[in-house]
Parts: sequence; structure tokens; C-alpha cells
Amino acid sequence: MFKIKLEQKERVSKREELIITLSAIGIAFVLSGIFIALNGVNPFVALWKVITSALGTPYGISETLVKAIPLIFTGLAVAIALNSKLWNIGAEGQLFFGATLATAFIIYGPVLPKPLELTVLIILGAIGGALWAAIPALLKIKFKMNEVISTLLLNYVAINITDYFLFGPWKGKDNFPYTPEFPVEAKFDRIGFGRVHTGLFIALVLVVLLYILIYHTKTGYKLRLTGSSLKAAKYAGINIKKMMFMVFLMSGALAGLAGVSLVSGVEYKLHQQISTGYGYTGIIVAWLARTNPFIIVIFAIFLSILLKGADSLQIAMRLPAAVGVVMQALILFAILGSELFKNYNIKLIRGK
Repeated sequence: MFKIKLEQKERVSKREELIITLSAIGIAFVLSGIFIALNGVNPFVALWKVITSALGTPYGISETLVKAIPLIFTGLAVAIALNSKLWNIGAEGQLFFGATLATAFIIYGPVLPKPLELTVLIILGAIGGALWAAIPALLKIKFKMNEVISTLLLNYVAINITDYFLFGPWKGKDNFPYTPEFPVEAKFDRIGFGRVHTGLFIALVLVVLLYILIYHTKTGYKLRLTGSSLKAAKYAGINIKKMMFMVFLMSGALAGLAGVSLVSGVEYKLHQQISTGYGYTGIIVAWLARTNPFIIVIFAIFLSILLKGADSLQIAMRLPAAVGVVMQALILFAILGSELFKNYNIKLIRGK
């Protein structure tokens, strides 16, 4: 008889943490290969197809970057909440609400000169996401409601609000649930590389600003202290409720910007499928990056490679469309499982 004993580690080196994380990703890829093989496809051929379709041509690289842009926004949104030990699972709903509010201005508001029009859309998208995030923030502060539940359930409410407008007053002339195409003033400029647009520059600027905010400002120190120890934060005189509310607003605003980047940068209209789960994938991005804004960019591109590659597998090898989602889920579970090995030494003890 053996017993399993967990011993808390005093500290984990960066090298050990990196090895464990890479091992977890490797295990996830092995499990993904088994899943692909069960569908009658050689997993090595499928993996090569994923890499070449996403990185083998200028078109593939540009499409990979296009998918990475909203992932950077949602990754940042989840990361800033995680720094305060708050789980924002509602980036998907905040994305939709931000996109919907921006679209409302395009439909009902005046057509402004392009720089001003885009500025208004960016602000409204951020406001929309922040407003939607304010709901679970108030529920947590006033009624101590678990933010995981409230943010998750509000995703469906936001998506259904969007559906109401798409099937109602914003329905297209051909009776399909999407808005008319946006005017040129409401479209982000392309940067001359496929469909990659200026939203990429906005995302990268926010990466730098968020890094400075979190690690080099007094507000960032308060934010991280609140996440590390509520008792220490209270002792330091930090207003916990005010900090939580501010973090939720910032997180929602970043997710709302992801919605604007999709409707004004890629789709040029609002419809039901503007997001293929970018809000949920942003959780994986933030967790893999350990909430570091610069590392978020790397893992956003990594996950977008899987998304682009999964599309190619569906077309070229007739694999289910869910392959990409399964691979993401396996990576997330593997990373979550690896936390056990980062925090504990596991020992087998012979019983009497």
C-alpha cells in the first residue's frame, strides 16, 4: 500500500516553472494527436498542416495575426483581473456588448471624419465592455456573488441582446441577421499585409501601457497587493471594493475593444458569429502567459496558429470543426493540472 503525500514547495525557479509549463503543453499535444488519430487522420500530417497553413504563406501569417488581435485584447482583459485574483469569465459577453454599442453609433449617429469616427467607436466599445463588466462587479461588492458565475451567465445575456437587434431593427435588407456594411469612415485601415489592420497597433500599445500600469505605478502595486493578500491590502489602507470595481471596469473595457476590432477591423458589420469564442480563448492566453502583458502577445499568436490551423484541417482533411476547440481545452486542462507540480512535491510513502 502506498500513500500520496503533497509537500508545499517554498519556491519554484523560473527554469523549473518553464519546464513544467512546456511539458504540460507537450502532453496536451500528445492527447490532441490521439484525438485526431481516432478520427482517422495521421496526427503528424495534421500537425504539419496546422503549421504550414498558419505560417507557411504570407496569407496564412496575415490571417494568423488577424486572429491574434482580439486574443491580445481579451487576454489582457482576463489578465488584469487575474492580477487582483478576480476571474472575469465574461470577456465574450463584454466583447459582444462593446461591439453592439459601437454599431449603434454607426447606425444611428452621424458619419464623422474617419479619425474622429474611429475614435468614437473605440471609446464606445470600451464603455460598452466596461458597463457590462460593472454588473458582476456590483453583484460581487454588494452581495458577495461569485464573479465566475455572474460573468459566465452574463455572456449569454449580452449575446441575446445582440441577437435581438440583429433579428429586429438592425436586420439586413435581405432579411438575414446582420447589419448593413459599415461606411468606410468606420473601418480600420489595413496595414498592407493581408487583412491585418491598425487594431494590431492599438493592441500592442495597450500591452505596453498595461505592463507599465501593473508593474511600475502605485495603482498597479495596489492591484497586485489586493490579489496577493486581502489582509495586507486592508492593512495598507487600500479600498478593496473600489479597487475591485476599477479592475472590473478596466477588464471589461479591454474586452469591449476586442469587439470593436472585429466589427470595424475584419467583418465591417455586426452579426452573430463575429466571435468564435475569443473571450473564452483569452482565458487560456492569460493563464499561459501568467498574466504578463508581453507574454500574452506570444501566446495569443500561438493560440491563433491553432485556430487558423484547425480551419485548414476542417477543409483539407475533413476533421470536425471542434478540433481547434478540443486542442485549446486540452492545453488549458494540462496547464491547470501542471499547477499541482509547480506548487507541490509529490511523494509516494509506503503504508504499514
